[in-house]
Amino acid sequence: MKRAAQFAFGLRNIFALSLEALLFVLAISQMSAAQAPPPITSDATKSGSAAASFAGCYQVQLGRWWPWSFGEDTVFVTPPNRIRLLTQRGTEGFEDNGFIIRVLPPEKQAVHGIRRVWSYWTVKSTKDVDLVWTDGLTGVVLKLHKRGNDLRGSAHPHFDFPTFIPRTAHVKARKMPCEQPENTQLPHNGL
Repeated sequence: MKRAAQFAFGLRNIFALSLEALLFVLAISQMSAAQAPPPITSDATKSGSAAASFAGCYQVQLGRWWPWSFGEDTVFVTPPNRIRLLTQRGTEGFEDNGFIIRVLPPEKQAVHGIRRVWSYWTVKSTKDVDLVWTDGLTGVVLKLHKRGNDLRGSAHPHFDFPTFIPRTAHVKARKMPCEQPENTQLPHNGL
């Protein structure tokens, strides 16, 4: 009788542990499902209508990096001085994450050594936009807010290694007239 009681007690413990493990797995899967990003199509529809208000040509002024500069790496995190935000969605590389940015005047494809640099922009709200230049390892994101026709905000660099002290710079992008119609094919560009 004692063995039967021990056996029953052991089965009950195994069942309880299995039930706890199952509940844990279900809880984790529900939490990760709740954290999943929304589908790209919903962002595309939402941002497509707001993109027209940001589209156009801009003169970009980057302030001093704070708390200190990057030295030789500055080239990897400095955006072009004159850009055009197109309402055309990107289709190549990282550009498929948003709308296309092109350098003015049109230049050859920008590269860092042998790596290509992609540039794209995304609408965050009716007043906020992010401009991104990246080669997949390094680059910069300009987080900008609309003030009249101009965009103002900050630059945030990213690298393929950890940085313990984040750096930032003030950015101003002044809207300017575009010299060519938007449907003109402009070459790829970047940093």
